[in-house]
This record gives sequence, structure tokens and C-alpha cells, in this order.
Amino acid sequence: MSVSKVLKTKDRILQISLQLFNERGERSVTTNHIAAELGISPGNLYYHFRNKQEIIKELMEHYQKETLEMLALPEDRLLNANDKIRYFQVLSGQLWQYRFLHRDVYHLVENNDDFKKIYPKFAGQVMQQGQKIYQAFVDAGLMKMTTSEIEALIINLWIVLTNWTNFLYMSGHISDSNHLEEKWVWQALRQMVFLEGPYLMGESRETYERLLESFGQSELFASLSLKSE
Repeated sequence: MSVSKVLKTKDRILQISLQLFNERGERSVTTNHIAAELGISPGNLYYHFRNKQEIIKELMEHYQKETLEMLALPEDRLLNANDKIRYFQVLSGQLWQYRFLHRDVYHLVENNDDFKKIYPKFAGQVMQQGQKIYQAFVDAGLMKMTTSEIEALIINLWIVLTNWTNFLYMSGHISDSNHLEEKWVWQALRQMVFLEGPYLMGESRETYERLLESFGQSELFASLSLKSE
């Protein structure tokens, strides 16, 4: 078997696994389900990955690498207000693309030793990078925050982002039939923008206001109020 064919099949396994984990939940998907979806034998799948845990580990490593690269600071200039929007968009989109990792996080931590080691380290790396990003916004005159406020904001943003899919499922806003709608990514982005609002200054404040206008009104709170009646 050629190297190119090995890599192609391996990439397809990862792609389909991610799709199935997101759609059905990691606990409901077996290696047999993945092989059947790909139209290959379980033995062919095991040639590339010994078990489902290895697939999850590689997906987590891809997610970690891609996310940290997206959150890198520009090397040749100061941050500007448009960078703030870009960081929100790439982080929100990335968390949505790999949403099963957060939706099933408690199960994965309890049952996957590799994930239990990788996930906390990754969370720490993202938060450390977030600290650098917000300090760079402060240095550029786009935000006014103390060190303690930066740390608290980062933790709050992480909680919102990593629990967003769970919130949507538990509140009845998404189900198996509509969970892929892109509008839910933007609703998460909207919540994050509101958390930042009190600390914005100058150009960043103006960008914030235009961004909120582009989102329009959210129906989340109103629909939750109706459910309680």
C-alpha cells in the first residue's frame, strides 16, 4: 500500500469520525459505525487506528494545533479592532467544528487516559494565549483591564464557549435535526462580545457596536421564557 493511499484513508477516517461524533455523540459511535460509513472493513480501519481512543487522541491533537495557530499574535504589528473580530470568529468556529470534544468532555476525561492528559494542558495553553492577546489589546489602547479582570474574562469566555453546545441541547434549541445550523455559532460569538463590552475603548468600542448591530436581536432568551410558561 502506497504512502499516499495510507494517508488518504487515515484522513478520511478522521474526517468521518469527527462528523459522526458531532452528529451522534462520541459514546454512540463505534469503530464499526465509522468503518461502515466509510465503506471499509473494520480490519482496514484498525490498520490505521487500533481503537476509537486513538482516533479521538489524534482529533484532539489536530484541534489543539489548529486552535493555537489561529490564536497566534501578529509578529510585525500591533493588534487592531479587526483582530478582535477575527479571534472571536476563528475560536468560535473551531470549537463548533470539534464540538463533541466539549459536549462529551466529562465522559472522555473519565474513560480516555490520553484525553485526560491532553485536555487540561490544552485549556491552559489557550488561556495563557488569551492572556497575551488581551494584554496586547490593552497595550494598543483598545481595552482597559487589570490583570485580574483579564484572567476573569478569559475564564468566563472559556466557560461560555466550551459549554455552548451543551446549553443549546439542554435548552431545546438544537436537536439531531438542526444542530448543524451556522446561526448557533454566531449566537455564541454574540455572547462573547457582550462579555468584552465593559472593557472596550476607542476604535474597539465602535467595532463592538457595529458588530452587535450586524447580529441583530437574539431569540434565545425569549424562547427560554416561553418554555417556562
